[in-house]
Amino acid sequence: MTTLRRRPTFARTILGLLLAGACSGPGEPLKITAIDLGHRVSDDNRVPSSSETYGPADTIYASISVEGTGSGTLAARWTNADGEVLAEQTQKIAPTAPTHFEFHLAPPGGWPKGRHKAVFTLDGAGSRAREFEVR
Repeated sequence: MTTLRRRPTFARTILGLLLAGACSGPGEPLKITAIDLGHRVSDDNRVPSSSETYGPADTIYASISVEGTGSGTLAARWTNADGEVLAEQTQKIAPTAPTHFEFHLAPPGGWPKGRHKAVFTLDGAGSRAREFEVR
């Protein structure tokens, strides 16, 4: 009597690959990869044209590029030329693919003239700052 050795079927092969993928480690941790400031953002939260100069009545938009997967908290701290905090903002995020998040600010009464700074953090770490000027 001849013994037949069974070959794995296509379905078993696919199932094995899926299970192996499910057992692999977690995706890359979240990280900020870029920050752009501008006068507006597009529907996908990107700044179409970066700017470093604004007027006192302008709304300033920030587009924060994030890569990795998981959940976290993005934070923005906007300060004036004297280091005084004008606003602090946070967003809970849970991206599953590279994406962009948006913050914006138009202080009540407008921006004072001078150099200002926006500092962005992810889960309280890895701060990245962008300076801009109001004329």
